[in-house]
Amino acid sequence: MTDNIRVVRLAQDYEFKSFDCGNQDLNSFLLSDSKAYAKRLLSVTYILETDEDIVAYFSVSNDKISVPDSDKATWRKIKSLFPHSKHRSDYPAVKIGRLAVNGKYRNNGIGSDILDFVKDLFITDNRTGCSFVTVDALREAIPFYQKNGFKYLDKTAIETESDTCLMYYDLTQLVD
Repeated sequence: MTDNIRVVRLAQDYEFKSFDCGNQDLNSFLLSDSKAYAKRLLSVTYILETDEDIVAYFSVSNDKISVPDSDKATWRKIKSLFPHSKHRSDYPAVKIGRLAVNGKYRNNGIGSDILDFVKDLFITDNRTGCSFVTVDALREAIPFYQKNGFKYLDKTAIETESDTCLMYYDLTQLVD
């Protein structure tokens, strides 16, 4: 990440700086909801900031990948990543609930840097025992997540009218 950008964990006393990613829902979550989510232990938000403004933010929370979330072929691939004795009906994951980059800082690789940071955060000292990173990707963000190694959890979701598509990244490929 850029040298003058620091990563801070959102605290209740954090004073928000200027931020606009161009998506009202993502702006509103940060400025109106993120502190309440943290207080209710629903998610943790990290902010990338300079002295002047918020560059980007992301929120993470616990998640899991389970049979109902995926199509059968994808579930077989996920199960094949583990020895038979370790097969389960679900596997632990961390969900990126929100990720947004300020419009002023777009197209500088910051979003990809954030994904790399999240991946590293959860494989370093295996903080939560998760094997995957999941995201409900907005339709327009799907190519970005694909470029960063994410795959569809349920390929049939591509054909639906939903605004989002559940995707996953296999963290075990970074430690094997």
